[in-house]
Amino acid sequence: MVEITDAIVLTVALAATSAMAGVLWVIQLVHYPIFDAVDRGTDDELWRSFGDRHRRSISFVVGPFMLLEGVTGIWLVVDPPPGVSLALPLIAAALMAVAYGTTAFVSVPLHERLTATYAEDAHRRLVSTNWIRTIAWTARAALVAAIVTIAIT
Repeated sequence: MVEITDAIVLTVALAATSAMAGVLWVIQLVHYPIFDAVDRGTDDELWRSFGDRHRRSISFVVGPFMLLEGVTGIWLVVDPPPGVSLALPLIAAALMAVAYGTTAFVSVPLHERLTATYAEDAHRRLVSTNWIRTIAWTARAALVAAIVTIAIT
């Protein structure tokens, strides 16, 4: 039987990681591709307003999930549930590092580049490199689901 602490950590980890995977699929297939359809206005003032609103709004969505995912991801590495090989949480943590690293070192700088003015090359790169995050979070969600399954069976 799974201890209550393990059950809580596993539930939060799976929920947060699955939420991030879902958010990334919406961003990848819907949100980022339509950046080129945003009315830019005169001197890009509407574009800047859109970009500012996007950055503020998305932070409220992903911030709590990323915080919960980070804490539970580290927890699972430090104290894997009984029956779960340490290799699985380590691989899941590596996928989280890929997703977080790509966010910090690729996506955020591209968003910053797009802050002042719309740049087609930056937009194209944002869409193409976002596949790294989308795949990493999706694979991580599947791996965390596997960890939960192993832990409860």
